[in-house]
Amino acid sequence: MPALITNDTTRYGWAAIVLHWLIAAIFIGQFVLGVVMVRVSSQRTAFELIQLHKSLGFLLLGLVILRIAWRLGNAVPALPHSVGRFERRVA
Repeated sequence: MPALITNDTTRYGWAAIVLHWLIAAIFIGQFVLGVVMVRVSSQRTAFELIQLHKSLGFLLLGLVILRIAWRLGNAVPALPHSVGRFERRVA
């Protein structure tokens, strides 16, 4: 089965998958960075961590906007029949 760039009705393409996991990794990294930067005693290091935190935040914002645009412009795979009504609604 060849790797799909775009989504089809049966599965997500690699672009959506990469965006999803990249956003998740940066989000977790932002949380860890936020915890670390408030515990650092050096003002210089804290300033540099805050700047990194802001830069990653803007990158994250851009990736989320790109992910939303990708979602709106591509097919969405159907949910399995085993998914309940509540889960379908929140998905």
